[in-house]
This record gives sequence, C-alpha cells and structure tokens, in this order.
Amino acid sequence: MISQNFPGRKYTASEELPNNTVRSLLVDSDNILWIGTDNGVVKKENEVYQYFFEEDGLALNSCWAIAEDSNKHLWFGSYGNGISFYDGNKFKVISKDDGIIHNEITELFPYQNRMYVGTSDGISRININNFEVESWVKPSEDTLMRITGFFEDDNYIYVTTYNTGVFRILDNQKNLELEKISDHKFIYSVFRDSDSIYSSNKGYFERTAIKDYLDDDKNVQYNSLGKSILWDYVKTSDHKIFVAAWGIYDNTGGLFELVDNGLILKNADFHIPSTEVISLAYDPVFENLFVGTRDAGLYEIKLNSQIKFNQFPGKEVIGFANTSSSSAVLLNDEIVMNSANREFSISRDQLKNWQQQYVSNTNIPLPKHEDDFYELDYEIQPLNISFYDLKVFEENYWLNTNIGIFTFTDSGDLVRYLPLHSEEINFTASGELVETHPYGGARIYTDLDKFKYDYLDKNDPATPTMVVNSLKLSETTYFTSVFSGLYKYENEEFRSYLQSDIWEEERLRHISALGDQLAVSTDFGDVYILNDSDSFEIFKKIPRANIAGNSISFLKEYNGSLIIGTEKGLTIYKDDRYILLDEEQGLKQPLLSAAVNGSDLKIGSKNGYYVLDLKEISKSVQLIDNISLKEVFINNHDLPTEKFKGDQNLKLPYDENTLLINFRTNSHPFPNKLAYQYRLKEDGSWSLPNPDPEIFLPFLPSGNYNVEIRVLDKSTGFHYSQKILHLSILPPFWKTWWFAALILAGILLIVFGIYKYQIKQHKEFEEQKNLIQRRFEETKMEALLAQMNPHFIFNAMNSIQNYIMDNDIDNATVFLGDFARLIRLNLDHCTKPSILLIEEIEYLQSYIRVENTRLNDSVKVIFDIDPSIDTYDVEIPTMLLQTFVENVFVHAFPTGVINPTLKLSFHRIEEDTLECRIEDNGVGISSKPENNFHNSKGVKLVKERLALLGYDINEAIKIKSEKDKGTRVVIMLKN
Repeated sequence: MISQNFPGRKYTASEELPNNTVRSLLVDSDNILWIGTDNGVVKKENEVYQYFFEEDGLALNSCWAIAEDSNKHLWFGSYGNGISFYDGNKFKVISKDDGIIHNEITELFPYQNRMYVGTSDGISRININNFEVESWVKPSEDTLMRITGFFEDDNYIYVTTYNTGVFRILDNQKNLELEKISDHKFIYSVFRDSDSIYSSNKGYFERTAIKDYLDDDKNVQYNSLGKSILWDYVKTSDHKIFVAAWGIYDNTGGLFELVDNGLILKNADFHIPSTEVISLAYDPVFENLFVGTRDAGLYEIKLNSQIKFNQFPGKEVIGFANTSSSSAVLLNDEIVMNSANREFSISRDQLKNWQQQYVSNTNIPLPKHEDDFYELDYEIQPLNISFYDLKVFEENYWLNTNIGIFTFTDSGDLVRYLPLHSEEINFTASGELVETHPYGGARIYTDLDKFKYDYLDKNDPATPTMVVNSLKLSETTYFTSVFSGLYKYENEEFRSYLQSDIWEEERLRHISALGDQLAVSTDFGDVYILNDSDSFEIFKKIPRANIAGNSISFLKEYNGSLIIGTEKGLTIYKDDRYILLDEEQGLKQPLLSAAVNGSDLKIGSKNGYYVLDLKEISKSVQLIDNISLKEVFINNHDLPTEKFKGDQNLKLPYDENTLLINFRTNSHPFPNKLAYQYRLKEDGSWSLPNPDPEIFLPFLPSGNYNVEIRVLDKSTGFHYSQKILHLSILPPFWKTWWFAALILAGILLIVFGIYKYQIKQHKEFEEQKNLIQRRFEETKMEALLAQMNPHFIFNAMNSIQNYIMDNDIDNATVFLGDFARLIRLNLDHCTKPSILLIEEIEYLQSYIRVENTRLNDSVKVIFDIDPSIDTYDVEIPTMLLQTFVENVFVHAFPTGVINPTLKLSFHRIEEDTLECRIEDNGVGISSKPENNFHNSKGVKLVKERLALLGYDINEAIKIKSEKDKGTRVVIMLKN
C-alpha cells in the first residue's frame, strides 16, 4: 500500500526544550519558530536555539500566547504577570501596573497598529508604537470575562468568552464599548475560515456561517460535531485545516484534520502519541506543521515530502525488477508481483515446491560440489531460503537463491529451475547465462535445457572470483570482485583488468552505467567514474569524504546523475554537485536496495520501500539567498549590534583581536544540511566546513579583513557566499607608520645630536689642537730664537775679544754698549712671535752697527722703506731677517771686496703682502760647504719658523746669488 510519508521530528525537555508543556507557537515573518512553554520561551532559527527566561527580561516564564505586530516585533503573554514586548534586543514588560485589565493573558490578536489583549477577566489593547494602554469595561463585575478568541469581520473585531457570550468591540471617539452579540457560552476557542466560524465547546465543535454566528437570532440551530475540545487551528497552503484537541478529562484529544465537518485523527500518520495537543503553528514557506502538546513536547511534521512510502509491515525489501508490463518487489520472504493490475506473490514455499519437482523429475545429473559447483543443500526448508538478487532478461524474471536459480514470467509461471547456487549471475551479449562461483571458477551456459556449459578454470587469472556485482551492457558484461578488481566478458572471453595491468584497484563492489561511462565503487567507499569504450581511462574519482557515509549499498543512474546509497543516506551526484537525502527529509535507514524506473527511484528498507520523484529532486533551487550578522563577541564580550552594520568597517584596537562572530541565514527546511565556511581575504582559501553558523577568530594580527561566509547546502547541492563584515584590526602604536616615523625622526635627531656633539667635540679638539699647536710653534720658535742667540753672541764676543786684545778700549766700550742694547732688544723680542716692523728695523740697525763695527764700518748699509708702509702698524715674525743679515756679514764680504754694500728694502706688493729684500754685492754663494748659503743652519731655522707659521717655503723665501755679483734674498710675508 503506497502512503504519503511525513518525515518529522520531536523536540522535548531532554534536549531542546526547557519544558514539555508547549502552550503557544508562532512562525514569524522571518520563518523563525517561537515556542512558548511553561518554563520559558525558545527561539528556533534553523537549527540554532535561543532561550529566554525571567532573568532575560520575560515577565514570567509561563507563556500562553505569542503574536507578531506589523512592526515585526514580538509579544509574549504570560499567565500571571502581563505581557513581554520584544524588539529583537530587549524586553519591555507591560502589566496591570501599566493599565492592562488583568495579568493573566489568554489571547493576543494584532490588528493594524494595536495589539488586542485577551485576559482571564477582560480586554485591553496596546498601541504598538507608543505602548498606550486602553481597556474595556466588563459588562458585569460579578462574572469573570475569560477571553478565548478574537476574529475580524467587516472591519470590526469580535471577541469570544468562555461563559459571558460573544461581543463586538466598539471603538468610539469618547469611550470604549463592548456590544454583546450572543449568549453563546462555554467557548474554548474560535477560528474563522472564509465565511465560516469554527467554535469549540465542551466535547464538541460547531461550524457556522459567520453571518449566522453574528446574528442575535436565538432560533439559529448549531450542528454539534466531534467529541473533544479544540484549542488551536491552522490552515495550510493547500487549504487543509488541522486542529489541536485535548479532552481535559478524557483521552479524546490528539491532532485532527477537519474534513467535511468531521475530524480525522492524524496521530498515527504523523507519529504523535500524545492525546493532549494544545497549540499549533504552520510554516507556509516550507509547509511544516508544528504541534505543541501538554505532556510530550513539540512535534515538527513536513507536509510536502517528496518521499512516499510503500508499506510491507515486518518485511525487508531487498530488490526490484521490471518488465515492460509488470513489476516485482523482492522481499526477504517472498516476491510480490504486479501484472495486468493484479497483485500476487510467489512465496518461499512455492519456490521450494518448484525445486522439489525438478529434482524428482529431471534426468540430468545434479551438479556436485566436487565438480567445482558452489555447494547447494537440497534439504533447506522454505523458512531458511535466502534471496540474493532479482533480474529481468528477455522479459522473464531471474531469481538466484541459496536453493537454485528460478526463471518465471510476469504472470508468475515457472519457466525453468536451475540447480545452481550462485550469489551473482548475469548474461553475455548473446544471451548466455554466466554463473559465478566465489572461489571455484565460472561457467557460461550454452544450452540451459541440456545443462551444457563452458567451464572457466579457477586457476586462470582471467576467471573472475569473489564476484559481488555485475552489469550487462549491449556488448559487454562487467563483474566486480572484492579481492581481484574488475572483469569484463567481451568477444567470448573474460579479461581481468588487474592481471592485465589496466587498473590496479582490487577491492571493488558496486557497478552502474553512467551515460557512456561506468561508475564503480570500492569496498572502502570511494567511487570511480571510468571511460572504457576505446581505451580505459579513469575520468574522475569521488572520494568517500564527499559522500555521506562509508559503506556503499548501491549505485544507480538517472539522466546522468549518479545515485549512491550508504548507511548515512542517499547522495545524488552530477557535475560536481552533491545532493544529500537522509532521515531529515524522511529517508530512514536501512537502505537495502534500489531501482530506477522512469523518474521514480525505489529504495528498499525495513517495513517497505520508499519512492522518490527524481525529476522533482533534480529541480532543486537555491534556498539560501541571505546571510546576516547576528552578534559579535570581542574578547568574550558582546558587542552591541547598534555599534556596527554589516556593510560598514568594524575597527578594533590591536588587543581586541579575538572574535566570535555569530550569523544567520534565511530560513531553511533542512537546517542540518547546512555547513559553513569562511575566508578573510578575497583570494584566500576557504576554511573547513563547520555545522554551526559561527566563526571563531583567535588572535587576529593587525590588518584589514573582508569576512566572507559560504553556506554549503547539502539538500540542494548549491552553495551561497556573501561578505558580511569588513574588519580592521588596528596595529599597536609601536607598529603604526607615525610611530615608525617618530622613531625614525628620533633616531635622526639622536644621530644629528651625536653628529653635532662630535662636530662640537671635534671643533673643541681642533681648537685645543690648534692652541697646543700654536703654543708648540711659539715654544719651538722661542727655542729657535734661543738657538740663534748663542751663535750671534759667539761672533759678538769674538769682536770684543779682538778689541781687548788690541787694547782698543774706546771701541770696546762703544761696542759693548751697542752689544748690550742689542742683547736687551733680543731679550725683549725673543719671547714674542711677532713684532712691529719698526721694531724689527731698529733691531736690525742695532745688529748691523755691531757687525759693521766689527768690520771697521767697511760695509755701506742702505734701508729702503716704502712710504706707503706704516711701520708702526705692520707686524712680522720676530728676528726673521737677522739670519740673512748675519750671513751677509759672515760670508758676503771677505777681504778684497771693493765698496761692500748691504741694502734692506721693504715694499707693499699687495694689500696683504710685504716684500722684504736683503741684497749685497758680495762674492755670492760659494760652492764650498763652509760657505754654502742654502745649507746654513740659520736659514734652515728661518724656514722652519715660516713653515710652522703656515707659509709655503718655496713661495715665501727666494734666494738668488751669482758669483762675485752678490746675493739677493726676497721674503714675502702676509700681514
């Protein structure tokens, strides 16, 4: 019997819920499910749960009503402490203290810009924009006015009560009034559907035309239907109405569908055991029904499942086969046939009977194990018959079992029985049966009636062994082995791909055609796509990491798509796209067998088989089209969402670089099929998939990041990516450009300071050096002067000695006076580095008088001084000229020189240059060493002095002498 399969899920306090009593449910405009329980509120967004309690801002943990207003804000009604308004970030409690008529909230009804509030004793309404509260006066203060429902008609709001009737809410300018419409009592709930009203009472419900329900005519007759109390209603996209029922004092409740004014119990179809169903919600986008119970938690039912289920209670479906006019289902204990609109079965007893008839009537010797036939036990009883496979060849069914091979027609008539025990059979291109033996060779039957065959020796490397699956194509039949790889039979011979060094893969299991290619699975869960037409080529390897599950149960093909069944579900592969179907979509394990018939995929399981519409599944579209930030934690502290937007830059200091980013996608019917990846750079690689919608980024280095999320949707095979945040981690100040510039500037300043300091030190050093040098020069010049004085004194003393020896007392006295004056001048001048020109001239005149007196005043002396020279202003080095004058008197005028003359001239050559000339008309410079003027010690001393004073000696002193014509010394001094 084919039945609709409704995959579902149960949520209880042991895992997802804080309490098993689910009082209220709401699917909001964002397809988020809100669950109100007796101990808190749950927000279910895809597969992410968020819990709210009194400590989070709820008025009270007990939540009896949930509504969403036109601003997309949520309202939660508690039974005892008023209303909790939630704007997405925080709660606001509105209670009796704020003007609500009562704190026990029973119903919430949004209408325009108001939220109508039904309580256990009256009605209030709240402006959703400014929270202004208004309340209606009760018709009677003596009777509780318990509100059980609201509905709208003709721009009026109507309210139903438990025991005070039905009222129209009047909104006059001056006051608020309640107009009683009827005395209808004991109303538990109300639901408007088009022009009808469903009203629940004690043990029954009524369906009434709305015009009659609002008519005050007491003669209107109501039809009592059902026998339980209805608490909630939903209407689906295909106009089905489901109701929640709980009988309070009996077990008449459950989940019902309203059909033709009657109730059809759906608990069994939806696998809901509870009879205390009190709340409902419907998701029109994914057609999910949510059922809240008082005692068993929450149930989620998928109403639009593409998977149907054909029931065979207590059976296992292990195979399928089809002829052009019939179909067969292989169960673990029978074959169910459907031919010519007639369903019948072939039992194991029938198969055993056919075997016994053959054994009793055949004249052909029965195969023996010692002849390398697989052992067949003819004593096996029907209960122990095992089925291996069911195939169709030439419009007949071929069934191989542990008691032999049976061939029968689509009407169930036996064609033949073969006493062969083979776990895998198939046929050659010419229609010959191929019987495989796990380890005893193979046979190709050329005449089945006469039981004639060609035996292929088990020791032949080309003979297949341990065959587990096969595939017949037009000209080739393939066989897979779990120990010796792939074989094919073609052109009347077998060929081993392993032994022929074509393909070294040994452990193979399943094989299927895939267009013009082959798909082969290994024993370890990998799948190879092969080309084997002109030459062998591995086109692609699908690693088991890309396939849900490790053990492959079957391979099938549909329109170029490869269908892979495993212990984890069904994977459909095509063009690098993977679609996964599993228990979340209603495909429960085990998956035992499969067959493709047109666009239908049949999958055998326990208690029946599934039927999937592959055409519809292949039309899967992208379901994820939006990713948004939910919350960001920085160093384990929540960052308020108002501080950033997803399209703006989030700038963080360097020490706030550990982030936990939570994000959300738009709603998805199968949230467990979603996996998430991220990358931080546009050209970066994606992270490994994560089942949770969050990113943990520890210790991010400074830099700019574009956080991009990619959602992998296994239910459709598509993926969607979106950038959700531009993130900047600012560098520490010591890594910023300005700090580097500051450091560089500081280094440059330090270097410059050091440089300036060194320059200053060098300058001071040079000054000290120059000072020392000058002092050294002065000292040396003093020493030089000190060296000249003994030489001069020696000559002077010689002259005095001569005067004394000649008894020339007068001349000796005069000479001594001149000599004493000269010594006094010498003592005055020798300590000075320079003296005035007038002083030098006076000194030279004194010296010349002394020397000329010694020569009896025989030398004519001429002083020529340039009138432009101020002798009292010009300074020259001390006693510089005395040496050259001395040389004149010592060497220039030996005896015999006529009219000896010495001329001293001082002229201004340039503004700062003084030319001093010493000329004589003596014998000139002699070549004799003792008369060598240039080697004179005094001249050397003068040159050293001038060199110490920084003069270029070759430019400062020029000496010209000719024999018997005299000598001229020119000295150029700077002043």
